[in-house]
Order: sequence, then structure tokens, then C-alpha cells
Amino acid sequence: MKSMKLFSGMLAAVMAAAAMGATLVASAADSVGVKIGSETVEAGKSFSVNVDLSGVPSSGLSTIDFAINYDAAVLDITDVTLGSIGSTGAKEAEGDFGETLYDYKVKDGQILVVWGTGLTDSSKWINKDGTFLTINGTVKAGTANGTVAKLEGAAIARPEYPKGGDNTDILFSAIGETATVDYTAAFTNGAITVGSGTVKSIVWGDADVSGTFEMADLVMLAKAIAGADGAGLSTDGAANCNLNANTGVDGGDLTIALKLMAGIYTNDDMPVK
Repeated sequence: MKSMKLFSGMLAAVMAAAAMGATLVASAADSVGVKIGSETVEAGKSFSVNVDLSGVPSSGLSTIDFAINYDAAVLDITDVTLGSIGSTGAKEAEGDFGETLYDYKVKDGQILVVWGTGLTDSSKWINKDGTFLTINGTVKAGTANGTVAKLEGAAIARPEYPKGGDNTDILFSAIGETATVDYTAAFTNGAITVGSGTVKSIVWGDADVSGTFEMADLVMLAKAIAGADGAGLSTDGAANCNLNANTGVDGGDLTIALKLMAGIYTNDDMPVK
């Protein structure tokens, strides 16, 4: 029942367009920015991050369909609530169909999200920038400090019908009476970083948390890796040095740090901005 509800909003939009004899023409358009928030949280504690949209066309969006990949070994997702820009009046205007306007599902390391209305009144569409979703969850107890659990935009992992292949579509669309305009999604991915207390802004490779990355940090990182469980690194230092975004700090991080020092890599190559 839950999975049927999840996709009924999209179905309602397509059926409404078809019923009015609309010609569904996919038109290229500008992109919509999708920024997924980041937070630093202690193991066993809860987190809350927003998913904000920018560049939303003033003409509006009637259909949104995408997923957020997350690390189910680190995070438990407890709720995904609709933000202010999703309260457009469409739910009330659609009557019985209003219950299917927005839904989400958490499955196999993905948060599946659908917002879709069959209304052709664009004043009831999403037509402004702001918070679209708020993701609430907890970090699993016992997760090591410095662990970075990425939150990455993606297509919903479901088979296409009738072709049976993998779905690759991320939908930000306006389904009107005569045409459909599709917008591309420009994701800014987020992450949950595990750490105790307040972790300072990440300075990649800054093992001693001095605010800069220099040769002394490479030495400190190498010594920490040679010790037990990253000994010698503070929580902030471990977060700065988790350059490959896996669990803890290891030799792979030292290799990347060396490339960062040599200029082979830049901050843009690091896992989280």
C-alpha cells in the first residue's frame, strides 16, 4: 500500500494531462538547484538536514521524483517531512487525491521522494525557492568519530516498465495542458559527519587543526595511522583527514593527503565541500 501511494502522484499528473488531450513534449530547460544539507553529529544522536531548492521556475513544477542515497550502515532515517514550498494548496484542491500529493519511502539505502499533482492550475504548483524537505534521523551507536556518511542525489532505484532496465530519470517537470517542460537537477550533495561536540569547518588534511594544511600535518597523520585506531588525532583532526570519506582514517587518506600537498588534487576533489 505504501509503495502504491508513493507513485500515485506522478500517475495522477500524467493521467490528467492525457485526459485533456495534452501533447506531452519534453522540452529542455534550465536546471533546478537541489542542495542537501550537512551536519556533524555524535554517534547515537539525532540529526536534521534540509533539502533546499533554488532556481525554481516562476511558472512552477508539478512533478518531482528523485532519491537521496545514504549509508544505511551509519544512518537510520526516521522521517522526511515536506517543507514550506511544498505546501501549495494542491492537497486541498485535489480532494481525495490530495493524500497522494507527497510521499516518501526509505528502502535499500535510498530515500525515495515523490511530489506530484494532476492539477493544471500552476498557482498550485511549487513555484518558489526554499526548503522542500527536512530529513530526520539518527547516527547509529558505536559509529567511529570521523565517519562521513554521504547524502547524494540520484534517480530512484526502480525498474523501468515495460523495458525492465534501470531507471535513470530524475524528474523536475511542469506538466501543462499542451506540453511538458523538464528541468535538470543540479545537486549539491551533503553528508553527516560523526564526531563529539561541535566540529569546526573542515580544512582538508589539517591533522593538527591549526587552520592550515602543511607538511607537519602529513607527519602527524602518518604517525596517527601507525598507531591504534587513529591515535593522536582529535575529532576535528580526524574529520579533516578523512579524505576518502570511508570509516575512520587510514593509509588511503595519507595517499590522498600527499597528492593534495603536491597539487595533484585540490579541495574540489575532496569528498564533501
